[in-house]
Amino acid sequence: MPTPKLLVTKETFPCSDGYTMPASLARPEGSGKLPGLLFIYEAFGLNEEMQRVANDFASAGYNVMIPDLFSRGSWFSCIRKCMSDIKSGQGRNVQDLLDAREWLSKQEFVDAEHVAVIGFCMGGGFALILAKTGLFYVAAPFYGQTQPRMDGACPIVASYGARDKMMAPEFEKLKTEVERLQIPSDLKLYPDAGHNFMNNAPNKVIGFLSSVSPGHGEYNPTVAADATQRVLAFLSAHM
Repeated sequence: MPTPKLLVTKETFPCSDGYTMPASLARPEGSGKLPGLLFIYEAFGLNEEMQRVANDFASAGYNVMIPDLFSRGSWFSCIRKCMSDIKSGQGRNVQDLLDAREWLSKQEFVDAEHVAVIGFCMGGGFALILAKTGLFYVAAPFYGQTQPRMDGACPIVASYGARDKMMAPEFEKLKTEVERLQIPSDLKLYPDAGHNFMNNAPNKVIGFLSSVSPGHGEYNPTVAADATQRVLAFLSAHM
């Protein structure tokens, strides 16, 4: 089946506090109403690699929106606020993401009844927070920090790397919660993968530092392909 032509556009949406946030939107051209996918990037922001991964999911038949959370200020101030909100499970960034979901669901080409959330590292932590809101059909966290309790969560398809000493323990916490609550799920810990296995680092310096860190971060195209197919299959089954 041929890959559909994608429309990748720059958009803006209103936040509850009056701020107008920029976002990227990738969607198949001329495909009618398709499910929405709220895409939350990793700590390096909206770069070419995050857009590439988003485009891959859009090519599979999703309207993929990436809200630019870091547009509110300096990278340092934004990342501090994001980490604080993930730890508390609430805050301005969570509300911004809910506002993004509302905007996405109102677009004429989006099936408003079927919106999922996907996130990477920092974004994976936010995806697990949003999983509990009752507003998403599926949450797909990649190596993200889990919440102490996941009561009320939607179905979850999660992917972690066993070599990632920072986030592998989060996999076990999530697994415990999923089993306790009997949440429909597909959780996988890849034995040969480390952190950020879904994408290349933004530059060589960060790539080197990531590879020698406790996370053993490195793009692993084989694992990335398997994880992508698992997520797409889970989305199809539940949406």
